[in-house]
Amino acid sequence: MVNVGIESGDQNVLDAHKDGLSIDDIRRDVEITLGNLKTDHIEFYYLHGLPNEEKLEVIMGPGGALEGLLKAKEEGLIGGIGLSSHNPPMYLEGLRRLPLSLILIWSNYLEDMYLPEISGEIMPLAREKGVGITAMKPLADGFLYRNVEDAIRYSLGSGAEVLVCGMNSVEHVRQVAAAVRRGAADEAERERILKDAPELGAYVCRQCGDCTARLMELFRLEGYCDRQMVDYLEHDPANYALRLRLSKWFALEGKAKEIYGKRGWKRGDLLADAGKVTCPYGIDVPRKTSLALAKLEGEDANRL
Repeated sequence: MVNVGIESGDQNVLDAHKDGLSIDDIRRDVEITLGNLKTDHIEFYYLHGLPNEEKLEVIMGPGGALEGLLKAKEEGLIGGIGLSSHNPPMYLEGLRRLPLSLILIWSNYLEDMYLPEISGEIMPLAREKGVGITAMKPLADGFLYRNVEDAIRYSLGSGAEVLVCGMNSVEHVRQVAAAVRRGAADEAERERILKDAPELGAYVCRQCGDCTARLMELFRLEGYCDRQMVDYLEHDPANYALRLRLSKWFALEGKAKEIYGKRGWKRGDLLADAGKVTCPYGIDVPRKTSLALAKLEGEDANRL
């Protein structure tokens, strides 16, 4: 597989036109990209950031962007169509309904703790359909900077064909190279990484099964809110600032609150569940439960 992905034009194509994407829109964007790159062919042309099913319907509708991309592929201007999103269910919809060549999807040990559907549903469906997988964000947008080798080896173990890694220092480049030389972490090593990872520490739920099913889902929904980065524990100023900057990277908080509202859980029942758990990772489960509830119910967690 050629590991080249092209963002269309000078901006995110799915946000470029308020009224959706027509054949003309996408054609213009393809031609701008070809001109900017001084080439006559793009191997993979991504639909980046597919936000929701409504936008997917526009893309697939009569005169929509899909029609334009298929025409560009027929003419040899592009080799295949890729997809990325910040909304996990859209990968499943895209894989079922679009003629995709590959997807670009998150793969790191932070996101895995609240988005198990990536490895459990999305990647298996992609493989079933013969769609290539490019894994991104192995360092969780830089959050895993203290554990680069383990983070890269963990993501290499996801089984993706290509791993895309952003780095912000020469030392990170060396650490990534060292990780690639060592190769993908096996299952035992991945478990060790989840246990020892400094960023997960005594706060991020590992979804190990020692809690009740509803507590584990509660903590996944907390991850939708802020990636479980905002823990109200002591951190050095630089790490604290990084947490605040990255915690809202994905716009999933509204979805989390919607799901939480439908569950009809009683706060007292959740706190009672939490009081019975001794976490093997040292997490104060009652405290974490209270914080997760505060985030999902719009309370001021500073008061807890």
